[in-house]
Amino acid sequence: MKVEYINPFIEASQSIIVQTSGLKTSLGKLRVKNSPYKGDSVVVLIGLTGEIKGNVVISLAKSLACKIASAMMCGMPVPELDELAKSAIAEMCNMILGHTANLFSINGMNIDITPPTVLTGENMEFSPSKTVIVCVPLMFEDGEVLEIDVSYQES
Repeated sequence: MKVEYINPFIEASQSIIVQTSGLKTSLGKLRVKNSPYKGDSVVVLIGLTGEIKGNVVISLAKSLACKIASAMMCGMPVPELDELAKSAIAEMCNMILGHTANLFSINGMNIDITPPTVLTGENMEFSPSKTVIVCVPLMFEDGEVLEIDVSYQES
């Protein structure tokens, strides 16, 4: 796993989260996850294509997803993760990966992303095959965590 492939995800996610929600994050300790691994109760899947092929799994608790969606909608109360809230979370994740792709492009590497897919549920398990999974945890001021799990192969 090359650090120059992970840094764009870190930079883009911290930038987009604060721009879209006003919420600040700090970077937790990066780690490698073994496959299979469990996701949180709200998961957004986005595929990577181009010079890097793989997946990004953005995982967060339902309470954090509601808090972020509320902040994105100018403080409108979001007590439940309804379709509008899911759409807001999907759009934020799409913006994170779009900005990540742009950062790769600036460095001469072309990647594309697939549209986001939002999954909700308990005990979801993910099994990316033949890749290393790097977990980028982003810590919110209230202690909640959003994890960005990046798994890829170079083309």
